[in-house]
Amino acid sequence: MIRSFLAAAAFLLLLLAQLTTLQRCATPSAPTGGPRDTIGPALVLEKSSPNFQTNSRPEEIILTFDEWVKLDPKQQILISPPLELGEDNRPELQRRSLVINLAGLELRDSVTYVVNIGAAVQDLNEGNPTENLRFVFATGPVLDSASVSGTLVEDFTGKPIDGATFTLYGNLADTAALTENPTYFAQTNKEGNFTVYNIRPGRYRAIALLRNPAATNYYLDFTGFAQPQAVGFVDSVLNVADGSNTVGTIRLSAIPRPLRVNTFDSTAVGQYRLVLNQAAEGVEVISQRDYLRRNDQDTLRLFYRSAGPDSILVGRDGVWVDTLVVGNRPATQETPLRLLSASGGRLNPEEGVVLRYNQPLETVDTSRIRLLRDTLTSGLPYRFALDTLYPGVLRLQARWAPEGKYRLRVLPAALTAWSGATNPDTLALAFTAASPEQYGTLNLGIAGLDSTQQYLLRLVESDKVVPETQRVLRFTTEANLRYAGLKPATYLVEIIVDANANGRYDAGNYLLRRQPETIRRFPIEALRANWEVDEKINLISSE
Repeated sequence: MIRSFLAAAAFLLLLLAQLTTLQRCATPSAPTGGPRDTIGPALVLEKSSPNFQTNSRPEEIILTFDEWVKLDPKQQILISPPLELGEDNRPELQRRSLVINLAGLELRDSVTYVVNIGAAVQDLNEGNPTENLRFVFATGPVLDSASVSGTLVEDFTGKPIDGATFTLYGNLADTAALTENPTYFAQTNKEGNFTVYNIRPGRYRAIALLRNPAATNYYLDFTGFAQPQAVGFVDSVLNVADGSNTVGTIRLSAIPRPLRVNTFDSTAVGQYRLVLNQAAEGVEVISQRDYLRRNDQDTLRLFYRSAGPDSILVGRDGVWVDTLVVGNRPATQETPLRLLSASGGRLNPEEGVVLRYNQPLETVDTSRIRLLRDTLTSGLPYRFALDTLYPGVLRLQARWAPEGKYRLRVLPAALTAWSGATNPDTLALAFTAASPEQYGTLNLGIAGLDSTQQYLLRLVESDKVVPETQRVLRFTTEANLRYAGLKPATYLVEIIVDANANGRYDAGNYLLRRQPETIRRFPIEALRANWEVDEKINLISSE
């Protein structure tokens, strides 16, 4: 009896173990151990509907993959030319297969249909997507074979964009790209390159976008909850001929957030302060009175010498989002004159001493500023100048002795701001003048300029603009510039075609049909200490 019971129990345990094993085999799950999978699902051709067929009117497309897959709800599967899919035609998964039901759809004669799957299919475990997957068939005897290739890059840096989308619209209406999905599309690889295949020759509008990760469409949904992150476009209608076509490089400009003035403060004497919801640079201001503007991250300051009633418009790209009204009531809050930064340590003799304040300066009392050498008590002669663009910057120059040690004392009330505020405390600086031989000089000649255009030229090191190197070139075909006192480094010469002559770079804007301003960068010979480099750049011959 006991033996029979034990035998039955053993049999039940064995049966339970087998059922558990079968259950595990039947349920897809993430594998354990080993390197992480980074490859997307691959088609099993012998189990999938045949691709690139002519004289074909399939009622069902079956694409079977080599692993369990899932659909990314944020990636649409589009058919071009567009077909109106009903509820019965929605793509669905059946085990390892993607099934697209075309039954009941009216297919046109002699048309090549492209089912753009793109990255909509992912492997179940790691979420690795398919890349530019498409299924192609023709209802006539010939497959459309035109293609369009190009590269998508960031507008300012020129860096390639991975995962951006290039689209073609057969509907040439201006509003088509704002309201409907494209006729054809393809996504870029890590090098920013794309190719759209199997296009019917014809006329198309070409638009590129970096989609919002939350987007479920492929058009420029500027009013939706998932607006595109960046947009670029080809100005003219694209004539696609049979065979290979190229659109070159398209620069995508980031879509700025809607502008908002969070705070407007007019209580401080001598300035108005606007706190914005984004960087102040690029925000436009129109007023009846003249102001000195200073951008400070998300804060825009408008300095004035004398107050008065005014209406200040704030906006961007000609769209004004706020009107700030200033009355006759005088401001009462005094803003202390405060030092923001000062030269110290080792002094570049070419730059001299640079003092930057939080307000523009009106007067400098040289009797209250003393420059001393070493331990000597007698003052040294010096000259000073206020910056022409922002007079809150004071520069002091003298005949610096190499490796000489100096002290600078700025006594209280030596400086008076536009607002009438003075420096309240004594500023004491100690520094050593470096030898000029520790720096280099760049002599730069620019030719091939368009005398009807304005240019912004500046030096760039390690992707950062070198302070105080920007020059404005206009009404000339050539220019000669000299940069002395540069630290040894490898520089780029960056030249911006300032098309609207506003003194800054402007990105593109699709709604205004405005392309980003042209930027060109030129590598030059590395600058060494105690070295002088002569560099010539011709904008025409280097195109």
